[in-house]
Amino acid sequence: MITSGTTPEFSRPLAVATVPPGGRSFRIEARADECEALARRFALLAIGAFSAEGTIQPQQQARRFRLVGRLRAEVVQQCVVTLDPVAASVDVGFERTYGANVADEWGGHPPPGEEVVLTLAADADLAEPLMDGMIDLGEAAAEELALALDPFPRRPDATFPGLTVAGAEEEAASNNPFGVLSALRDDTEGKG
Repeated sequence: MITSGTTPEFSRPLAVATVPPGGRSFRIEARADECEALARRFALLAIGAFSAEGTIQPQQQARRFRLVGRLRAEVVQQCVVTLDPVAASVDVGFERTYGANVADEWGGHPPPGEEVVLTLAADADLAEPLMDGMIDLGEAAAEELALALDPFPRRPDATFPGLTVAGAEEEAASNNPFGVLSALRDDTEGKG
């Protein structure tokens, strides 16, 4: 999340006051300079394309707003083994809820020095706070992209030379039907 006073790299603010009771659809796309800035932020080699689309639906007499979207991106990450570029397509759906007065749900503002412990029910749908009556669709999509990225990108053919895993050969043999037969044969030959 971007802290207050910081401008997001991909900002598309939407005033919730402009969302009609039946909801509103949106489609946003990052410019090349925004893709470059997001790539730096997320330590990517490149973002070739990034877009999101979806709907904003008011709920609870417009005290809450439900964002349902889908993001698509073409990214290039660095292989964790070879450091070579690894291209990937990201195509994921996401949902978020925003609310105007959500401090009570999150425990309010504690007195200075007091620790706050949140206990969330498994089905809790805590809303994110609206900032000045706005939802930044671009920043929401950027945060979701960060969550969808492969944390350990790896080329399919990338291996660590000379690395063997203890017990891997035995496990492979025990899962191989011919390995089982070979072990059985060795057992019977040893007894005879």
